[in-house]
Amino acid sequence: MSSTEVQHSERVPMLSSTEEIVRSNPTVSVSVPTETTTVVKKTVDTNINPEDNNNFIQVIRPLLVELIGTTLFILIGMWGACSNGSVIASALSFGLALMVLTASFGHISGVHFNPSVTIGVLIAGEMQPIMAILYFVVQLLGGIAAGGLLRLLLPTKIYNTCHGGVTLLTTYNTTVRGALRLDDAVQGWQGILIECIVTFVLVTVIIMVAIDTKSKTGLAPLLIGFTLAVNILAVGAYTGGSLNPARSLGPAIFNNQWDHHYVYWIGPLVGAIVAALLYRTVWAHHDRRMFVKHTTTTTTPSALKQ
Repeated sequence: MSSTEVQHSERVPMLSSTEEIVRSNPTVSVSVPTETTTVVKKTVDTNINPEDNNNFIQVIRPLLVELIGTTLFILIGMWGACSNGSVIASALSFGLALMVLTASFGHISGVHFNPSVTIGVLIAGEMQPIMAILYFVVQLLGGIAAGGLLRLLLPTKIYNTCHGGVTLLTTYNTTVRGALRLDDAVQGWQGILIECIVTFVLVTVIIMVAIDTKSKTGLAPLLIGFTLAVNILAVGAYTGGSLNPARSLGPAIFNNQWDHHYVYWIGPLVGAIVAALLYRTVWAHHDRRMFVKHTTTTTTPSALKQ
């Protein structure tokens, strides 16, 4: 055997043994693409849809829902109020209309349809002040549009009989020997307190079932609609059951009826503010509470040793 063959035969086992070492230890040849994984986690978020991140989706679409929805909601309710069905027809018309519209468009704008609700939601910390102002404006425009449509679509006799859907404080009259005599009437301060209380109930329910992080539920449209209907049933015979400045403004403009109109602004707005403040200070979970924050208890080392 020549020296060249000896050298070759000595090399072959060395190469073979090296290959065996490499094959027996696969971790040497495996590379983990940690950088690639990190980049993917930073740039991809499955919860964000780029198409929803624009002004139309975030601003214009909710305002359109509030404008059109407020118009339809108030118009349907006033049709019921003017249908000779008394308070029951009014309560069911407003309550069921709100229920259906909330279930349909609640995911877009929250379906406030009421400046009082918007102020309550603002104080509850669920929306920005600029959006609240825009909501307020379009809701009033929707109420005015509803009042105009009611005047256009109802016969004059029916329209005059129901006073154009205007909310009025009830007066109680009697006729003595052919003469009409005013016996009693709901006073302005009484109307303010009545509207304040029922609006307080409505806004509290809305906040708790649709906004609060712990108690919100998928039954919110049903609960909100029934709450409005019950409130109108309860006080409709005394104040007309407005709970909504936009609902009272439109009919007042087209029927030129402004008696005690201030009642339907002060009462609902104050009731909504009180409801929202009470939520932020008492009912809310710690993540939304204003003054009393969540506190955590710490264990001292001495306590651990014991």
